[in-house]
Amino acid sequence: MANGERLGRGSGLSEPVTALGCPAVMDALNAGVVCCRVDEDLSFCWGNARFFGMTAFTEEAFVRHFGGLRPFYAACPECAGDFALIESALSRAVKAGNASVEMEIRLPGKAGGFSWIKLSGTVSSDETGAPLLVAVLTDINALAADWEEQARLAGEHWRYFRWMMDEFAGNVYVSDMETCELLYLNRTACETLGVSAERVLGRKCFEVIQGRQSPCPFCTNDRLRENGFCNWEFFNPVLERAFMIRNRVIEWEGRPVRLELSHDMFSAEYKLAKKDRERLALVGSMPGGFVRLDARDYRTVLWYGADFLNVIGYTAEQFENELHSQCTYVHPDDLKRIVSRLETVDTTGENIVTEVRIITRSGEMKYLNMTLCYASAEDSWDGIPSFYSVGMDVTEQREEQARQRRALEEAYHAARVASEAKTNFLSSMSHDIRTPMNAIMGMALIAQTNLASPERVADCLDKISVSSRHLLSLINEILDMSKIESGRIDLVAEEVSLPELIRNVMGMCQPLLREKGLEFHVSASQVRHENIVIDGGRLQQVLMNLLSNAVKYTPEGGTVGFVVRELPTGIKKRGQYEFVVEDNGIGMPAAFLPHLFEPFSRAEDPRISRIQGTGLGMAIAENIVRMMNGTITVESEPEKGSRFTVSLPFELAGEDDTVDTGLAGFPVLVVDDDRMVCESATVLLNELGMRGVWVDSGEEALRCVVYAHENGDGFFAVILDWKMPGMSGLETLKAIRKRLGRNIPVIVISAYDYSDIEEEFRNAGADAFISKPLFKSRIRQVLQSFGPGKQREPAAPVPGKQRAPLEGRRFLLAEDNDMNREIAVELLEMHGMAVDAAENGLAAVEKFGNSPAGTYDGILMDIQMPVMDGYEATRAIRALDREDAKTVPILALTANAFATDIGKAHAAGMNDHVSKPIDVAYLIGTLRKWVR
Repeated sequence: MANGERLGRGSGLSEPVTALGCPAVMDALNAGVVCCRVDEDLSFCWGNARFFGMTAFTEEAFVRHFGGLRPFYAACPECAGDFALIESALSRAVKAGNASVEMEIRLPGKAGGFSWIKLSGTVSSDETGAPLLVAVLTDINALAADWEEQARLAGEHWRYFRWMMDEFAGNVYVSDMETCELLYLNRTACETLGVSAERVLGRKCFEVIQGRQSPCPFCTNDRLRENGFCNWEFFNPVLERAFMIRNRVIEWEGRPVRLELSHDMFSAEYKLAKKDRERLALVGSMPGGFVRLDARDYRTVLWYGADFLNVIGYTAEQFENELHSQCTYVHPDDLKRIVSRLETVDTTGENIVTEVRIITRSGEMKYLNMTLCYASAEDSWDGIPSFYSVGMDVTEQREEQARQRRALEEAYHAARVASEAKTNFLSSMSHDIRTPMNAIMGMALIAQTNLASPERVADCLDKISVSSRHLLSLINEILDMSKIESGRIDLVAEEVSLPELIRNVMGMCQPLLREKGLEFHVSASQVRHENIVIDGGRLQQVLMNLLSNAVKYTPEGGTVGFVVRELPTGIKKRGQYEFVVEDNGIGMPAAFLPHLFEPFSRAEDPRISRIQGTGLGMAIAENIVRMMNGTITVESEPEKGSRFTVSLPFELAGEDDTVDTGLAGFPVLVVDDDRMVCESATVLLNELGMRGVWVDSGEEALRCVVYAHENGDGFFAVILDWKMPGMSGLETLKAIRKRLGRNIPVIVISAYDYSDIEEEFRNAGADAFISKPLFKSRIRQVLQSFGPGKQREPAAPVPGKQRAPLEGRRFLLAEDNDMNREIAVELLEMHGMAVDAAENGLAAVEKFGNSPAGTYDGILMDIQMPVMDGYEATRAIRALDREDAKTVPILALTANAFATDIGKAHAAGMNDHVSKPIDVAYLIGTLRKWVR
C-alpha cells in the first residue's frame, strides 16, 4: 500500500477468505474477477478465466511476468496513472472503515494497448487475517467510446458556440459569478468599449463596462437562472447610451458564469425590441385576450395571445390537452348563437360585436364582450379563412350591474314597506291620539253641563287627568320613536348608583302592583359593582317599560319577578349585567314574537285590546338597548307568561370595596322563602367579611337562632323577609323577641312598599327596614349602625333628604305663552309661593338685574321665547356682576324634553330640567331639591 499503510485484523472489513485458489464458480461469470493481497504491489492471488481473457495473458504467463497489479500496470506507460487511482481508492476505504471500492479505469493489454473497465472491489481478509482485495472487472469499452463521441460533439458545440458569440451582432460578455472577472467578450463588445480583449480579460466586469471601483448595486446575479433570461434595460453613463440587456447562467469550463447579451440604443435590434415591448404592453393592458378562430369549422383556435389563458382559466398545456384547442370554453347556448351568425359573415363582410358567457376550468362563469372580424383565405397569410377576435372581460361590470339592480329592487321594496309602515303609523297614531282626546273633550263638555254637581265635575276632572296623562305618554313615545328612527337620540353617560336607580323603578311600580294585588319577587344576584356609567334615565325607561307591561298583562293575583344579575367579564373596568322581568300572565303566541319590537305592534287578543297601550314601548326599549350595545330577548307562551332578559355592558365607576373590620367574622342569619335571595344575600355578607347563613322558613329560623344563642355563638343580626308561607315574617319576629328579647337586631326586608306594615313591625320589635333587591352598600350601611359601640334606637325607616319648605318663597318665571304663564303662576301660588312673571328672556334678565340680591329663591326659564331665548337669558344672568347670579337655581321649564335639550340646558348654566306639560308633584319636588 502507498505510504506504508497496511490492512490487518480489526479494520472492520469483510469476513476472512478461507482459500486462495480461484473458486470454480467464478469461471462461469461473464466478468473478470481477480484477487490480490493488499500490499505494496497488490500481489496476485488468483483470477478467473474471464480476467485472463481481458489481459490476453495466461495465468502462468501473468504470474511469471508480473506477480502483482503494480508490475502489470507498470508495463503499460499509458495506464500507469490508473494504478495510482486504485491505491488512492483503497487508502480512502481504509481510513473510512469502508470495505468497498468502485472506479472506472483502464486495464493494460498484452500488445501495449488497453481497455476500459469498471472495477468494483471488496476488501476482506484471509485465514491469517491478511487483507485481500477481490475485484470484479466489467468491460465498458462501448460506454467509453460513447463518452469519447460525446466529448467530441461537445467540443464541436463549444467551438460553434464560441463562433456564434464572436459573430453575434450585439455585445457578449462572460464573467465569473463570484469574482466578477471578465472571461470573454466578443468583437462587438470590444468595439463598443474601444479596447482589445487582451487588455481587459481577467479584470472586473464592473470596472471595464461601468467604470466603477466596486460591484454594481443594481447587479442582477441574484436573479439569474440556467433555464431562462433576465431581461432589463439600463443607461450606461460611461458609454452615454441605453442598452437592452439579457442575462442568464451558463456552464463555462466546468463552472457557472454570467452570460450577458446586449444591444445599444443605436442598433436595429434595440429598436425592434422596444417595439415588441410596446406591442406587448398594449396587448397586456387589455382586460381580455386575442384569438384567431378557424373559419372552416368555427371551433378551432389557431392562435391566441394577451391575457387569453388567464381569462378562460387554463394553462397552455391544459388548453391543448383538455380542450384540444377548441373554443368549447364558451357557454354552449352562446356558442350555438355565435356560430349561426358567423356562417353568414363571409357573405356580408360585417363585423360582429356580441357578449358571451364563458366557463373557466374551475367552473366560474365570466362575461366577455367580443368583437369578431373576418379575414378570407385570400387575405390570410397562410391561406386559412379566419375570424380575428378581441375579448374584453366585463364580468365585474355585469356583476356590479346585477348588484345595483338588486339594490334598486331592495330599495324599492324597502320604500314600499316604509310607505306602508308610515301609513299604518299615521293610522295608528291618529286612532291612539283621538281616543284620549275624545275622552278629554267629552269629559270637559260633561263637566260644563254639570257645574251644579261638584261630584260629577270632580269625576270628569279625574277622567280628564287620566286621559291627558295617557295622551302625554303617547306623545312622548311617538317623539322618542321619531328621534330613534332618525338617529338623533343621544345617550348621556353619567355615573349612576344602580341601587338608587332600582329603588326609583320599584317606587314607580309599587302602586301598580298594589292596585292589581300581584305577588312580586325581586332579587339582586352577584352584584359586586353598584356604581356604573350609563344613561340612567334611558335604562330606567327600559326597565319601567318591561315592568309596567308585566303588571298590565298579568291578571289579578298573578306573580311578577324582577332579577338584577352581574356576570363575570374578565375585562378591567367593564361589567356585564342582566335584568330579567318575568310574569305568569297571559303570554304571547310564538307567531307574534318576531313582530314584538315593531312599532304599534300588539298581539291579537281581546284581552289586550282592553288594556291601554301605544304599541311603541317595546320598540323604544329595544332600540335603546341596542344603542347601549346590549341585547333584549323574550320567551313567552300563551297562558303561561313571558320572560324578558336585557343584557347590557357597563363601564364601572370607582367603588370602596374595603371590608369593615368592625363587622368581620360576625354571623348573620338570612330568612327568606326565595332561595335566590338567600344565596345572593349570603354571598354579599361573606364579601363584607361576615359569616352569612340562610334558612328558607320562619320555623327553621327560630330553631336556628335559639340553638345558636344557647350554644354561645349567637347571631349578630337577622335579616328577615316579611312575607313567607307558613310562619310569616311578623310571626317569626314576635317569636324571636319572645325567646331572646331585644338582644339581636332584626332587619325586615320586603319587595313591597312597607309603609303600611312599618308601624306593626316596629311595635313587634323590628330594628330596621330594607327594600329588595338587596345590595351590598345598603346591607353594610344598616349593619354598621348595629356594630360594636353603636347605640340602637327604636326602629324607624331611613329618612330621606330633608326638603326645604316652599311657602313664602319668591320665584321669577320667564314664559312667553300667556296661557302657559297663567297655569304656572296659578300652580305655584296654590302652594304658597310668590311669582314674578316675564314675557321673554330679556325681560327676565332685566327683572333679575333690577332686583336686590337675594330677592328670588329660583328662576323658572322657558327655552323657546322671542327677543331672547332661555339659553341666552341664563348665560346673561350668570354673567351679571352680583353675588346671587352664580348661585340662584335656574330650572328649564320647557317642552324640549330630549337628552340633547337637557345637555344644552346644563351647558348654558341651568341646574335642572322640568318638562311640559307640568307634573305638579315633580315640579314641587325639583324646587325643594334646589331651594335652600
